[in-house]
Amino acid sequence: MVYLYHFSKRYFHAQHYLGSTDRPLPIRDREHRSGHGSPLIKAALANGCELTLFPLYPNDGRELERAIKWQKNNRRLCPLCNQGASKR
Repeated sequence: MVYLYHFSKRYFHAQHYLGSTDRPLPIRDREHRSGHGSPLIKAALANGCELTLFPLYPNDGRELERAIKWQKNNRRLCPLCNQGASKR
């Protein structure tokens, strides 16, 4: 599963976190929110960011996550950032 977090406000340069897991997404989400996941998510939460989680690719994993990260543009995958994109 490849998933994306959208931060309610920027944390320094970041407004998104892209990750992958082979476990159920709710379990991974709890780990992140309890401080046992990504250091970026932990810091964003500590600085008052609210997180919105989007499952993106349920049948893919780490290889796709790495390929997406290599492109360095998670914003284009975010449903919140691209709400009006289909109307253009």
